[in-house]
Amino acid sequence: MSSKPFVAQWGILGCGWISSEFVKDVSRPMSTRNVSDVSHAIAAAGSRSLSKAQAFLNEYCPNGAAAQQDGLVEFKPKPYGSYKEVVEDPNVNIVYVGTMNICHYDDAKLALEAGKHCLLEKPAALNAAEWRSLVALASEKKVFLMEAVWTRFNPVLLAVQKAIHVDNAIGDVHCVYSDHSMALVGKEPDTHRCLSAELAGGPLLDVGPYPMVWSLMILFRHPKNNMTPPEKVGSTMMKYRTGVDLATSFTMTFPKLNAIAYCTTNLLSDTPKTSHTRIVGSKGEITVQGYTSRPQKYIIHTYPEQGEGEGKSEPKDILVDMSFDGFGLYWEADAVARCLKDGLLECPEMTQKETEMTMSIFDEIRKEGGYEFLPGLERIKLDD
Repeated sequence: MSSKPFVAQWGILGCGWISSEFVKDVSRPMSTRNVSDVSHAIAAAGSRSLSKAQAFLNEYCPNGAAAQQDGLVEFKPKPYGSYKEVVEDPNVNIVYVGTMNICHYDDAKLALEAGKHCLLEKPAALNAAEWRSLVALASEKKVFLMEAVWTRFNPVLLAVQKAIHVDNAIGDVHCVYSDHSMALVGKEPDTHRCLSAELAGGPLLDVGPYPMVWSLMILFRHPKNNMTPPEKVGSTMMKYRTGVDLATSFTMTFPKLNAIAYCTTNLLSDTPKTSHTRIVGSKGEITVQGYTSRPQKYIIHTYPEQGEGEGKSEPKDILVDMSFDGFGLYWEADAVARCLKDGLLECPEMTQKETEMTMSIFDEIRKEGGYEFLPGLERIKLDD
């Protein structure tokens, strides 16, 4: 007789776009991705008003999530007009923070202080000092905490990583080129979350984590690198009239691999879906298709072997199509549920140290570019 799956019972903070995608994804039947060891239930959702929370659940979770549809839990999703009520709901065992970037620290702290596990949308905080504070609080409360860099769990990225790290499909890796950009300038008002200084806008923290994660998964986590942080980080930043970064590029060197990552992000142009990430090795290269955050396919291009005669190989391209339904947040949710099932307080695939390293790199890039947050936005400043 098979045992029942472990159920992650989610409390949702914030009823905006990313929360709606998360709820829709975890509401999908587990059988659609052949998962049977874990499942998901939406226990509660909170907004600044009760009516908005109710409307959110009515639209995106009318029948509850997978576990509720399968009869694994008896409670129904409950709307609340405050975040405090969500974290105090006894049916909630993990909180998903999908609020605005400037609220991440306060909202995660609220969940952790209530003794609830927490999955915190990227960026995990506004700076590394805030993140370290959250990690210390999670350790004190003995609860799980992870930054929600969902692309790490995407099967395309994992397949590309295996092709490079295990199968040696392109030989020694030399360069990672990755971009995630959005054409917002001239299309959106300066009050848009990515353009507003009051909302700590700019592409670096909002979508910069996506080219960053490709670099870390391929280079930082390469077996020959042995989880060694980049030796040098260089950056160039152009600022917008509101004071936020408008376009930022940064490089990271990994001497153990003789490799370098080139990461770019801006609010001036859209990233092409067909060539957002390119990984170059000594024997070939891999180009990734789909959004940087949610890739769907990849192509392995092998270079022709040098020399003459019958033994010389010809170049070839192999297209691997791993297209999927839904938004792609469910793989992350499944991984988190497994961590809770196993009693882990952090996820081996998305460690708290890696988030701290990433936030520290972003801190240095902002400092070099002269981008300072407006007074009061940072709950803990770097020099505190």
